[in-house]
Amino acid sequence: SEDPAAEVALRRVKLCGAKLVLGSATPSLTTYYRAKRGRYILLEMPNRINGVPMPKVDIVDMREEFLNGNNSIFSGLMIKRLKECLEKHEQAILFLNRRGYSSHAECRACGFVFTCPNCDVALTYHRFDESLRCHYCGANYKMPKTCPSCGREYIKYTGIGTQQVEEQLKLVFPNVRCLRMDMDTTSGKTAHRDILDAFTRHEADVLIGTQMVAKGLDFENVTLVGVLSADQALYGDDFRSYERAFDLLTQVAGRAGRGQYEGEAIIQTFTPENTVLSLAARQDYPAFYEGEIAVRKGMLYPPFADLCVVGFVGAREEKVARASEAFLQMLRTLAQAEYPQEPMRVLNPSPALISKVSNKYRYKLIVKCRNSRNFRRMISRLLTDFAKDRAFSDVTAFADINPDMIL
Repeated sequence: SEDPAAEVALRRVKLCGAKLVLGSATPSLTTYYRAKRGRYILLEMPNRINGVPMPKVDIVDMREEFLNGNNSIFSGLMIKRLKECLEKHEQAILFLNRRGYSSHAECRACGFVFTCPNCDVALTYHRFDESLRCHYCGANYKMPKTCPSCGREYIKYTGIGTQQVEEQLKLVFPNVRCLRMDMDTTSGKTAHRDILDAFTRHEADVLIGTQMVAKGLDFENVTLVGVLSADQALYGDDFRSYERAFDLLTQVAGRAGRGQYEGEAIIQTFTPENTVLSLAARQDYPAFYEGEIAVRKGMLYPPFADLCVVGFVGAREEKVARASEAFLQMLRTLAQAEYPQEPMRVLNPSPALISKVSNKYRYKLIVKCRNSRNFRRMISRLLTDFAKDRAFSDVTAFADINPDMIL
């Protein structure tokens, strides 16, 4: 489901005859579409409580910053506003949806990139313990001094993570008090609450975090929110990438100016011309919805169709690829013979976005369909028949209808 919690809640209220309230400043497109069509009662609250104004939002073109000689992760405007914020003894939140120090390490001499041997991803460099970690399988390696490929000491770190943000901020403002909230700092049982409580008590001036800091937080003294790289959220392999980016940027900007002081948000990007950014800056959900729902309708994506993603996992890539093709042929044959009335559009199998995780290769087959009882019965039969095929006994197949993330 697009929102598993909402789906479970909806099921519960149907069973016990209760009422369900879905509340969000940025509802999912599917939910809003249903509300606009009368399936849900739509109640809108366009203004903040007590008439508090929405924060002013500035979009900074990081291309111009670079051409003007600024190689910092902070734009000139960001540094200026942070300085003013600290001088007034107010607080700020800096958002970057990537933990670690750098997104990957590579050799400048030969181009070797440190990748996970178990997964098809680059290892993330964590400076606090000089390690390279895989955020998918959990593999952990000590950072070598020399390149494993050419043996030279020309290793550089590319991309930024929350650890580097914290380090760079302290270089600009040596006396700043920081708290960092990401998967690395919240592994303890009460760590999440401890960090938020400390920030509430103003034991820190700046809270640096991933999407953990984007929603639901209400700090009266926060007057500045900085989004260090909006582009990470915008460009993904999922049809919901723009929706998620708009949601994230709108929500995190809304953390500023919730008390007696006016708030400001700064969004740094290398693609300021992207309309999602300007719509998020204006907090204009209706305009975003109208544009995005038209694209969904033209491309036949939810809410205009359901999605069934059939995944294939195995130790040999060639076998997994063949298995996905074989399943496609089984689907065509069965659908034409016994389920011709079921509307569906099938996309050819392709590797998953992360094609290998924990030494298992992954392929996906996407079916645009109507989530009817007949369709589910057909998919169930196909999975059962596929599991009986000894030719693919070492390949696992599974189906997920309307998944939160496409494989």
